[in-house]
Amino acid sequence: MSERIAVIGGGITGLFSAMYLAQAGFETRLFERGNLASETSDKFHGMIHSGARYAVNDPVSAKECISENRILSGIASSFIDSSDGYFLAMSDQEADFGDKLSSGCRSAGIPCTEEDTGDFLVLEPYVSRGLKRVMKVPDKVVHAFDLAAAVAAETALLGATIATNTEVTRINVNDGTVTGLELSEGGRKRLENFDLVVNAAGPYIWNLLQKSGIRSPEIMPSLGSMIVYDGRVTNSVLNRMRMPSDGDIIVPYGSSSVLGTMATVVEDAYSYTVEQEDIDSMQEEGARMLPILERMPMKRLYSSVRPLISDGSGDPRSASRSFEIYDHSDAGCSGLLTITGGKYTTGRLIGQEVARKVCDIFGPDFNPALPDLNTSYQRYRESGMMSTESIYDLVLSRSGTMDAERLIPGLALSVMASIEGNRKGM
Repeated sequence: MSERIAVIGGGITGLFSAMYLAQAGFETRLFERGNLASETSDKFHGMIHSGARYAVNDPVSAKECISENRILSGIASSFIDSSDGYFLAMSDQEADFGDKLSSGCRSAGIPCTEEDTGDFLVLEPYVSRGLKRVMKVPDKVVHAFDLAAAVAAETALLGATIATNTEVTRINVNDGTVTGLELSEGGRKRLENFDLVVNAAGPYIWNLLQKSGIRSPEIMPSLGSMIVYDGRVTNSVLNRMRMPSDGDIIVPYGSSSVLGTMATVVEDAYSYTVEQEDIDSMQEEGARMLPILERMPMKRLYSSVRPLISDGSGDPRSASRSFEIYDHSDAGCSGLLTITGGKYTTGRLIGQEVARKVCDIFGPDFNPALPDLNTSYQRYRESGMMSTESIYDLVLSRSGTMDAERLIPGLALSVMASIEGNRKGM
């Protein structure tokens, strides 16, 4: 293909979009103002959702999640722990909600089974003895940065170029058509022409469109905050058996436990604060499932902003976790697509649908192929593109030792360093 496509944003959605666009044959360039997968895509609770969380109030997102859960479990199993997930009722009211949960999961095609509470408390001894009901779903834990590195490697192998530390300061428009981008790297600005631009800047899409004088789709910038505890107190992902709310998910991540997610709407994705009373409230809710958390000091707090699709309510809990690919030509500005909504779990699906939409615009047939992300690191290294091969080899030399299970993060860092070093400013 002769068309040049720019992707703004190096999170999981931008990376998958660039990967599929390159797979479709377009000359693809991705621009990230910082480092790859360093914002929202590496600051969430670390789950590959089964979709059960949304089965009652957001069935579209629920179906998307379970479909992607199955796909990612095959093409990226190296980065996913099949720890399973459980919904726990801590009151009679929550136990009654379980009937709605079961019905919603059945409608969405999500496996959901009733479990014996006594047997479950043997599996999870730190759970409150006030447990009323347990249901099992296929939630999983994902090592988000490691998976993103594999997608970045796959994108580079397909011929796309990736420029990190390169900020898009403006989308240029002439007579109602996007012509290219104004870029800033190291304080130097330059212009680059493109036939189409994909805006995958996450929570920063509104700021960029406003600076460019382009009307933005309605979004709801939602701040999500997670608390990390030093110590693994569960074997599985635990959810409260109720509608999504604050402090109702606990994820075993490595040797830590992550409690989430507090959600509040913010006005500016660049500037926000987390109130202590909100932190205290989330900890109290988490301790209702796991009383041991009351005796565990908070190790740290981290947050990120998500560009949820606005439903006009101002309530981040009521907004769908599905996604939209907004074609600005409907608003008099052709050559620009903006992605809103979505989750890390559905990043692959979004990227595939972006490429499908671009192919619809320019005409070629699109037959997407699932990448084998489990082998992306190795194939990237063997391609001759690896600029940090000595680091990669040093990490790989630990294979077979007692630390062999911890190699992937080191390999991911060396692959990311190579991609960012090779492609920066190209």
